[in-house]
Formats: sequence, structure tokens, C-alpha cells
Amino acid sequence: MRTFVDVAGDDAASTRYRVLAAVRDHGPLSRADLARTTGLAASTITAVTKALAAEGVLSEAEELAEQAVRTGPRGRGLVVDPSLASVAGVDFGFRTVRVAICDLHARVLVTRESRLTERYSSHEGRSVAARLYREAVAAVPAGQGEVVTVGVALPGPIDSGGQRVIGSSVLPGWAETTGAELTAAFGVDAVIENDANLAALGEHTFGAGRDVADSLTVKFHSGIGAGLIVRDRLIGGAGSGEIGHFAVAAEGAVCRCGKRGCLDTFASIPALLAAVAVERNEVELRDVLRATAAGDARTTRIVGDAAELVGDAASRACLLFAPQRVILVGAMADAGDAVLEPFARALRRGLLPEAATPPEIVRGALAERSTVMGAVALALTASGWLAAGG
Repeated sequence: MRTFVDVAGDDAASTRYRVLAAVRDHGPLSRADLARTTGLAASTITAVTKALAAEGVLSEAEELAEQAVRTGPRGRGLVVDPSLASVAGVDFGFRTVRVAICDLHARVLVTRESRLTERYSSHEGRSVAARLYREAVAAVPAGQGEVVTVGVALPGPIDSGGQRVIGSSVLPGWAETTGAELTAAFGVDAVIENDANLAALGEHTFGAGRDVADSLTVKFHSGIGAGLIVRDRLIGGAGSGEIGHFAVAAEGAVCRCGKRGCLDTFASIPALLAAVAVERNEVELRDVLRATAAGDARTTRIVGDAAELVGDAASRACLLFAPQRVILVGAMADAGDAVLEPFARALRRGLLPEAATPPEIVRGALAERSTVMGAVALALTASGWLAAGG
């Protein structure tokens, strides 16, 4: 194993730990910047970095642009060597599972993906994901360190602290599945989290939320979910992020969760497919996106009405914590302005009229990779190679 503690030790006051933490959190850093950041003497920095470089822990990055000077050598920044170890992200979707192996700089090395049956069981999902994971690991380039942690995104309510799937019909067949069971399946430490929460973490760490401390990410997909980032930290908890189960109609259809009239029964992809398919035998998501792009009036109205309902639900979350940015992700975000405009209109309508700084509303930057990259960020954080909260 090569987690951060494996390499730095567990004494946060030691010079080795302080230097490595500074490079992890702020790198690339020149040795002079390291001395300023840590408060350690230049001679100490030289000795510690020399030892870490000799061990293959630190390596030289590209020349630092801010270090350019008119005379003398240009400074070079130190970074954690990305080949020191690897992490993996696993995204269990509606009917698909995706695996990504990344280095410590979150650069994707290998990906694998497979279709799953509808309403797949925990056993089936774990078996397919474990096979894809083994295939991906076998394809990792020579010289890259072993995977130390796997982050796993699941589309249902998760007890993050207890690392278990909450017993619920929202994720049938997965009740009480634990992180320990996923660890056994992959043969390496695994940590689980709700998929919408990880989409938020992915966009915050690598995508459309990188430059703000507070954001709300809404996943408009097979279910409707949301993830909160507050002061650069993901806000998790037992069953958090499930805005698809906000009640929007007292007399609506019975939801898979057992309540009546939930947002999911009106706006999730299965609900949209059912609405569009009234006059057809079978409709797939690509048919809906194609018809919307072509300006088909009926499909565009169905999609727009659903997007307004999702935007209204998102406005309630915004009233609670006033995010700087709202990020829309998920398959329905691919419909572009046909979804984003009614979503934004409903969201703004639900805010306080006198709000001085309404949130910016954007599409995610990572497209379909937002959740799997969030799982990668979770794995990096769990192994210590990404500081919690940034």
C-alpha cells in the first residue's frame, strides 16, 4: 500500500509530513515556496525533498511560469510523483457500470464499461464491476503504482458514515450492502457514496465547480439527485442528496420509494420515456434527445416541463444555503438549452426576489464523467492523496 500515511507517516508535526502535505495541497512548489509555506529552514527543505525524491515520492514538474526571471536558472516545481500509486473510481448507473483507473494526479489511465440488466442485483453489479476492475488493472501501464483505494458511486441512499446502503426500494437488491463487501469484491479498500454526491464532488474537484467554495450540483438522470459542496467540503449523511423524493403532487403516482407524487415520478428518465412513448411502442433516451434537438414540439414540451420541476426542487435547496453556482449534470443535461433554460427559469423563480447575488447556473464540465471522477476524488481523499475540502 502507498497511501499518504504510508509515505508521510502519521505524525503531522514531522518535517517529512509537513513537506509532503504542502506539496500535495499546493504543488507544484519550488523549494523556496516550500520553505515559505511550511516555515521550515531552507536547509531542512533541501534535505527532506532530496530524500523524498530519492525514494521516488517527489518529482520535478514543468518549469514554474511564475518563477521566470531575467537572469539565472528558472525554478522547477516539486509534485508528488503521479506513478507512486493509483486509485480507481466505479460508477454504478441505471443500466451501466463504468470503471476508471487514475494516477495520483487524477489522470485517467484506463477505463472499462459494461451494460447491466435493468434493476440489477448487488451480486450481479459487484461481479461485473469486479471483472471490469481486474481487466482495467491488467491494462495499467508498467511502472504505475498499485491501486490503493476504490471509490464507488451508487444510485441510491447511502449511510456515508456507516458505509452501507440504506435498506430501501430506491436501490432494490442492494439493501444493507456495505463498503466491506465492495472491498472484498475488488480486493482493495473501497469506500461508497451516493452518485449525486459524487457528481458534485467530481465537478467541484475537476470541473465546473473548481473556482467556487459553495455549489449545488443537480443530477438529472435516471433519478433526480443533488450534491452540496459547502466551504469546499461535500456535505454527506444518511440518505442525503435524494431531492428526487421531494413531493410535487399530493395525488401523483406512487414512487418506488413508497411515497406518492415524488419528483422522480414526473421528471426522471424512466418517467420521461413513459410520457414520450404514449403513442409509440418503445422509446429510448437517444430518441428523446434527438427529437428535442430537432425541435419536436411534443417532446420538447415534456422535457421542458420536467426540467422546470427539477429547477423548482433545486430552488428549495438554494434557499437553504445560497450556493454561488448551480451545476446541472446527468444524461438530460445533454439536451442543452432545451433543459437548461426551463431549469434555470424555475430555479430563479423560486429564489427570494430580493436576492442580491443569485447563483450562476451552468452545465457540468465533465459530461458523463462527473460521477466516476467524483468516485476518483473520493478514493484520492480516502487514501490521503487529496486533502479533504480541497
